[in-house]
Order: sequence, then C-alpha cells, then structure tokens
Amino acid sequence: MKIGQNIDSYKRFYIDLNFDRSGLFETVKRKYSCQNALYPGCSIHITPSFYFQHVVYIDISEIAQDFFKNIEEVKEFINDNKTYKQSTFIQFLNRDYTKELPIRENSYDLLIALYAGEITQSCKKYVKPGGIILTNNHQNDAVEVLKDTSLFLDALIYKKGKKYVLEEKPEKNFEDILRKYNRQAKNMKKTDRGLEYVDKQCYFVLKKLGKPSCS
Repeated sequence: MKIGQNIDSYKRFYIDLNFDRSGLFETVKRKYSCQNALYPGCSIHITPSFYFQHVVYIDISEIAQDFFKNIEEVKEFINDNKTYKQSTFIQFLNRDYTKELPIRENSYDLLIALYAGEITQSCKKYVKPGGIILTNNHQNDAVEVLKDTSLFLDALIYKKGKKYVLEEKPEKNFEDILRKYNRQAKNMKKTDRGLEYVDKQCYFVLKKLGKPSCS
C-alpha cells in the first residue's frame, strides 16, 4: 500500500525511534491470549492492533483526532501488518478518558495504561473480571491501583537484551519492585541511524479478580 502522511507520522515517531514496543504486546498476547483492548491516552500508537484484533483508542488530543480521521487508511495499514487471521477492528473516541465513556463496563480483556495519568483508576471498570491491566506505573498509576483489593499483581514484564521477559507472580514486595524499577519514563540513545528509544521500563500486569476472561 502507499504510505499516507498519517502512517508516515506513526512510522517516524514509533518505528524509526524503536518506540513501538512490538515485543511487549507480543509477550502479553502470547501469555494472556487477549482479543480486545482499550487504549486510553493512545496518541497515534497503533502497534497494539498488530496483536489484538479489537482495539478501542481514546485520546483528546488534536494529533490523535487528525490521525484517526482517515480510519480506513489506518485499518489498511494494520491489516497489512497484523499477526492474526481476522480483519482488524478499531474505533477511535476523541474523549477525555477521565470522564464517563460510551463503553460497556466489564467488557475488555486488556486495558493499556501507559504514559498517561489516571488511566487505571478511571478505566478499570471497563475491564472484564479476570482481565488484565498493563501499566508502567506512569504517575504512580500502579502504586495507586494496587491499593484496590479487586486487583492483584500477576506478572512483571521487562526487556532483557533484545527480548521482553515475563516474570510470573513475582514474590518480591511491591515496594522493593518499585525501588528496583523506578526508572525514567523514556531513555534515548544516539545510534548511527539517529536517536533511538531504549526500553528500561518495568511493566506491571495487574489482574482483575473474578472469573478469567483471558488466560
């Protein structure tokens, strides 16, 4: 397909900078087999759709609104790069995710809560019992939500070498984990190709108590 201006923007901000984190979403999909995901504060980061067939993107920014205006072009690009057999389904809501959303509660396998504040507290009600929340503790997101007894820490994911590693049911104290993995939100390094993102984050997989909907 011919790359449009919107897709070119995605490539420049995510693919070219090695900031797409494909391996992270591949790891989540392989372990939890989630099919549908909710992504508040998404900006134009459509990488999750390469792994999850049904994704609802939410962002109030003009950048995201402009990007998703030509949603058919975005779908075509995703369908050319997806890792599953079905045609992709995406929806974009130009909304403030901290307010009430036109979404049914307890209906998503996965909530992606990365690099934006108050996502988990505002949107955990949309996650199915047994569903998961993926967060990198941006603005203490994981710290706050672990006070909620309806959620528990199921796994940690971090990059080791070139691969993402999933550590199941970590036995460490959560405070110890935070001290070890309390790193800057973004790390950039210079390479022969220019600036490149180095993922030194620790990602927290929180599971919502109840009958599992993705296993």
